[in-house]
Amino acid sequence: MIILKRAEVFYNAKIYTEGGECQVFDSMAIAGRTVLAVGNNLQNDTDFCRCKKTDLKGRTVLPGFTDSHTHFHFIAKSLNSVKLDGVRSLDEVLGRIRKHAAGLKRNEWLTGEGFSPDRWGKFIMPDRYMLDKITGGHPAAIYSKDQHMMWVNSQALKLAGIDSNTSDPPGGSIERLDDGEPSGILMEIPGYYPVIRMIKTPAAAKMKRLYEKALQLAYSQGVTGIHSFDENDALPFYLEMSERGKLGLRINYYPRPSLLPELKKRKIGYGYGNDYLIISGIKMFADGSLGSHTAFCFNKYKGTKSSYGIEVTLKKEMLATIREASELGMPCAIHAIGDRAIANVLDCYEKAPRLKKGVFHRIEHLQMIRRSDIGRVKKLGVVASMQPSHCPSDIGLIEKYWGHRGRNCYLFNTLLRHDIPLIFGSDAPIETLNPLAGIGAAVNRTAPWRKKAFYPEERISVAEAVAGFTSRPAVAGGRAYDLGRLLPGYKADFIILSDNIYKVPRTRIGDVEIMATFFDGRPVYGHIADI
Repeated sequence: MIILKRAEVFYNAKIYTEGGECQVFDSMAIAGRTVLAVGNNLQNDTDFCRCKKTDLKGRTVLPGFTDSHTHFHFIAKSLNSVKLDGVRSLDEVLGRIRKHAAGLKRNEWLTGEGFSPDRWGKFIMPDRYMLDKITGGHPAAIYSKDQHMMWVNSQALKLAGIDSNTSDPPGGSIERLDDGEPSGILMEIPGYYPVIRMIKTPAAAKMKRLYEKALQLAYSQGVTGIHSFDENDALPFYLEMSERGKLGLRINYYPRPSLLPELKKRKIGYGYGNDYLIISGIKMFADGSLGSHTAFCFNKYKGTKSSYGIEVTLKKEMLATIREASELGMPCAIHAIGDRAIANVLDCYEKAPRLKKGVFHRIEHLQMIRRSDIGRVKKLGVVASMQPSHCPSDIGLIEKYWGHRGRNCYLFNTLLRHDIPLIFGSDAPIETLNPLAGIGAAVNRTAPWRKKAFYPEERISVAEAVAGFTSRPAVAGGRAYDLGRLLPGYKADFIILSDNIYKVPRTRIGDVEIMATFFDGRPVYGHIADI
């Protein structure tokens, strides 16, 4: 008999291991950073007689959530920005911006995100002059809710060198007023990159403080792992925090193609990193978004004369990058929302070199897909990386701009029935960093303002939705054998819920709370004494 002294046993719980069809046990032992055992009545096992024992009083335990699509470094950077998501009128938006500008230091940029003209009581596309009146001379750059459109003032345009003589960049656009001057609305990264390159990252000490706040936000939502699609400036920060043991999450990072030359020079390929940070692939954009009318579609947007969206990256360029990444064993994760963009990505993947077993190309978002392309996704072994929380936000926009094509949107159930790997994320900060909200969206497919589910046949079970935030992201991220499940040998990353998510009515999933979050076997959020 082996008597373990340094282990800890959690008992009187409902522990869903995700190791099978909702396998559930009442106790779990951890030792250090690792799950030692799961079973029933482990608190009475003689092997654990001298261990610390914690009564969870019937609470539900799940593996820590992994958000498979975030911009986490950006979340941290933007914590001091003006937040406009959910604001329902232009007047209120302007009021918030004016108040925020008053608190800025001299020459400091005013940044923000979340404005959405489609969600205001009256649709009005804002312009530079509206900002000029309220920003007090500060250069201003504000992302739309979907971050595929940026609203800037005249000072920002001047600093970026954008004027009436500036041509639209490939894959982006500069919206114009009747006199040909830039309106202050810039579309897609190529359109607004000259502006964002002028905005400095916060000083190192401040950035670390902001990151710690973002980390606590993640823990409060039960998130212990993320797949990060941040700009390339995130990598040195992640590397430094990882080397210092301060990263606090398990991160799969997907840099942009511009980093490929440096990765090749340093011979950094797929899987480079450690237990906390892994470089996992290359992120690209095939198109834009629905809300900004830049998602690339086969059919035009309803109510427009000739708007089909924007082909942000041409197929020949996309394929060249996929091939270059494959030289390092790297897969690609390609943003594609419109059906034509998704078809373009699949065309490229069909011509790409094969990846080694266990490494997967991805399509990010996959919001509207032709039914004839579903088989291609399956055949190619492409991971469908989707964000359920986008569905309730987009229902009104889909019906307004895509009409009956909505039957091809957010096909959660169809993809699962075709055995296509389906992983879930939030796209935070575009939607809330809250997997429980994503699970609720996937099983309900409705919005607060409507009772009827949006194509209810595409709803999935709670177990399937939970797997989208736990076991399946682990497989997609190359961590199938140590993350995403609560089994012996797996990391002791787990969460304790206020209610049993499998038993509450599906409409009440949003009421379930995170009572505690454990990372590396230690509590990082909540208090066991309060359970």
